[in-house]
Amino acid sequence: MTRNPHKIFSARWTGPNSGLVSLTSDWTKAGLPPLCWDDTREQLKDLRKAPPLVFGDASGYYTQDAWVTFCIRASRYPNFDLARSGVYVAGEFNAWNPNFNSKAWRLEEAIIGGQDYYLLSVQKDLCMKKDGRDWRGKVAFKFVTGRGEWMEVPSGAPNVTQDEHGNHNLYIHPRRSGHHQFFFTPHEELDPSAGPSSVTWLEDGFREGVLMMPGEYLHEVDSRYEQGVHFVSGNALFRIFAPRASAVTLSLFRKLDQSDRALFDAVRIDPGTWEAVVPFDCHGAYYYYFIDGERDAFSPFDPAFPILDPYALACVGPTGPAIALDKNRVKKPAARFTPPSWHDLVIAEAHVRDLAANAPVKISADERLGFTGLAKWVRSPDFYLSKLGVNAVELQPVQQHDEPLKDGYHWGYMTNNYFSPASQYALNPEKASQIDELRDLVAAFHERGLAVILDVVYNHVGEPNFLQYIDKHYYFDLSAEGAFMNWSGCGNTLNCATPMAYKLMERSLAWFVEAFDVDGFRFDLADLVGVEPLKKLEKDLKLVKPSIILIAEPWSFKGHIGLALKDSGLASWNDGYREYVRKYVLGQENPDGLKYFINGSLGHLSAWPAQSVNYVESHDDMCWLDRITTNDDGDGTIPSCYDRRRTHLMVAILMMSLGIPMLSAGQDFLRSKGGQHNTYKRGDLNALDYRRIRQFSGTHEYFRKWIGFRRSHFGRLLRLMDPPEDGYLRFFSAENGCPALGVLFNANGEQGWERLFFVVNPCGIPCSLDMGDFSLDGFTQVADAECFDLSGLKGAQLLRIQDCQLEIPAQNCALWVL
Repeated sequence: MTRNPHKIFSARWTGPNSGLVSLTSDWTKAGLPPLCWDDTREQLKDLRKAPPLVFGDASGYYTQDAWVTFCIRASRYPNFDLARSGVYVAGEFNAWNPNFNSKAWRLEEAIIGGQDYYLLSVQKDLCMKKDGRDWRGKVAFKFVTGRGEWMEVPSGAPNVTQDEHGNHNLYIHPRRSGHHQFFFTPHEELDPSAGPSSVTWLEDGFREGVLMMPGEYLHEVDSRYEQGVHFVSGNALFRIFAPRASAVTLSLFRKLDQSDRALFDAVRIDPGTWEAVVPFDCHGAYYYYFIDGERDAFSPFDPAFPILDPYALACVGPTGPAIALDKNRVKKPAARFTPPSWHDLVIAEAHVRDLAANAPVKISADERLGFTGLAKWVRSPDFYLSKLGVNAVELQPVQQHDEPLKDGYHWGYMTNNYFSPASQYALNPEKASQIDELRDLVAAFHERGLAVILDVVYNHVGEPNFLQYIDKHYYFDLSAEGAFMNWSGCGNTLNCATPMAYKLMERSLAWFVEAFDVDGFRFDLADLVGVEPLKKLEKDLKLVKPSIILIAEPWSFKGHIGLALKDSGLASWNDGYREYVRKYVLGQENPDGLKYFINGSLGHLSAWPAQSVNYVESHDDMCWLDRITTNDDGDGTIPSCYDRRRTHLMVAILMMSLGIPMLSAGQDFLRSKGGQHNTYKRGDLNALDYRRIRQFSGTHEYFRKWIGFRRSHFGRLLRLMDPPEDGYLRFFSAENGCPALGVLFNANGEQGWERLFFVVNPCGIPCSLDMGDFSLDGFTQVADAECFDLSGLKGAQLLRIQDCQLEIPAQNCALWVL
C-alpha cells in the first residue's frame, strides 16, 4: 500500500459504533473526503464534519474565520478549581505573561452540551504567525491558573511540543483549525478481540490507510467481575482484565521448574474480563498469564511474555510467578487496632531494612533483611521508636517491588504488584510467607501502640511493566503517538482514573487493611493519582476502616494538588513547611512565614490543622543534617555545634506547630548520609546507626522530651482537631528586623485557662521581643534550646530585661507553660 503522510493524521473509536478521523490539514473542498472502511471501496457511513470544538477539546484551541478560540474542558483538569482561580492562556504571542490583572488573556466559563468549558476568542493576527497572505509556523501556548499554576498538557493531545527546557506545551497548527475532523459510523461494531480495523483514503488509484486507535472510549470500559483467583465449589476461577486481548492463556504449575506445567485457555466473559476455569483445588500453586493481541505502539502484546497477575496475593519474586491463594484460607489479624486520632499523631518515617540492619537484638542475617527481623526488634524492650515516643510509623513501600536480588537494597518505589508484600523481605517467599510475616510485623507495632502507615506508589509501575503487556493504552497516560508520559520521572505514569485501574488501587489498599490491619496510607506523587480518585478512595476505604489515615504527597513533575485537596479528608505533606523551616533556622527567612506555618498553614493550604503534615526531612534528597551543616562538603557525620543547635530549634518549632509532626528516623541522633543527595540504593548509608544515640545523647533526649510534651496534657493546646477561632494565637515580634518570634497559644482562652508561650531566635545575636501588655507572671519555663523539664528548668532562664522587653539569646528558644 502506498503511504502518504499528508492525508490522514489519525482515526480512532469514539464508541462501539462510532469513530473520528482526523486529516493532516483542513478540508476546504466541496463535498466529503474520499475515505473508505478498511480496504473496501465503500465510503465511510454517515461521514460528517465534526464541530470545531471537538478538536478544541483535545488540542486546546480551534479557529473560525479570523478568530482563534482557546478552550479547555474543566473535567480534563480535575486537579484544579478553575471557577475559583480563573484560567489564562500564555504563549509566544504574549511573551508567556498573560497579566493576571487584565482580562485580555483570561478564559470565560461557558456551559456547552452540559459540560463546563472555558473559552477565549482572540483575533488570529494577535496569536499566529503570518507570511504574506498565509498563516505559517507552529505557535506554542499553555494554560495557567490565576494562581500562577501551569496546567500540564492532557495526555493524548495531538499537538504537543517540547521546549529547550523539557517543558511540554501545546501549539497552534496553521493548517489544523478544527475543520479537518469527521465523524463516521464504522461498518462493524468494535470487537477488541478481532483484528484491527482501518480507515483508507482512496482517490484516483492512490491509497493510504491508518489503523483505528482505541481513543478515550477504551478508558470507560469496566467490569463487574472481581479479578484475581477465586475458589468456588472445588474449582478455581482465574480472572484478568485485558479488554483488547485476542487470547489469554493460564499457565499453572506446582514445581518452580515448571516441569508439571498445565495450560488453560481463558474465555472472555464480558467486554474486558477473561476467565480460565481450573477444575480442581490449586491453592498454593504457581501461575503466569500469557496474553496476545494486535501489536501496535499502544499495546506491545507478546504471547511469549509471562505476566504476573496484578491481583496476585503473593509472588515468588519481582518477575513472578504468582501464587494462587484462597483469600478465605489466608489468616487474618486476630484483633483490630484503633490508631490515634489524626491530630494526636507523631509520625516517624522509616524503611524496613534501615530499622533492622543494625538493630541491637539477636536475629539471623536473613531475618535482618525483612519483616521477621524487624518484628523481633519492635518487640524488644529497647525498640528505638518506642523509646523515642512517636505513636505512628510510616513505612516506605512494602508492596512487591522490582529489586531482582533478595539481599539487594531498594527503597521500594518501583512497585510491580500491589497485593503482594515484598518477596525480598520474606524468609520463604515461594511459600508466600511474606503474608504471615507482614501481618506479624504490623501486629508487633500495634502491640507497642504504634499505628502503621504504608507508603504506596500508584503513580507508576516498576520493571518488568506487566500492565503494559495487558493493555498499555488502558492503564497508562500516553502521548498521541503511544509513548509513555513520564510525569513520575520513573518512565511511565499510571492512569488511575480508568475504572479498572481505580479498582486495582482500591481493592489492593482494602486488602492491606483487611489482611494486615494497616492503619493508613501515604500516596507517593499523589498529583498523578488525581484529586477525584483520591476523594473516592477516601470514601471507599473509610467503609473498610473508618479511622483510616490518608496522606498525600501532593506534587509530581506535572503539578501540585495541595490546594485542590483542601476540601477533602486527606492530609498532605507540607513541602512549603519543609523548605521554610530549614531557611528560618539558618536565619534566612522573616517571621511572617513562621506565623503561617506554626498556625498549621490554615487559611491557605489547610482547612483543618491536621491536614498539614509538617516535616523537614523525608527519605528523598539530602537528609536534614547534611542540608544545614556548616561543613563545607555537606557531610554532617561530624556535626558542628551550630548544626546541633539549629536541629534543636527545628524540633522545637516542629512540635509547637499545629498540624501533624513527622520525623525521619534518625533525626534525633543527628543522622547523616555523608552528604549524598540520593541514596535510594545505598543501604549502607541509610541503615540507622544506633550508636549515635549514645554519641549524641543530649540531642536524642531533647527530641524525646519534646515528643513527650507534644503528646502530654499541655500538648492538647497544639493538637487541635478543628481550626481555632481568631485570636487563639497571639504573636510577638522582635525589633530591628530580627526574625525572632514569640507565640502565645490559647490566647483567647477557648481551650480553658491553660496557656503556652513559645519564643525562638534563629539569629547569631540576641534579640528582644516587644511583649506589650503581656506578662509571664504565673508561667513556668520548661524548655530552652538545650534542656527540657516539664517540672520547670532549674538552671538559666530567660528574663524580662525591661517592662515590655524579653531578651532571647542567640540561636535559642524557650517554652513556658501556665
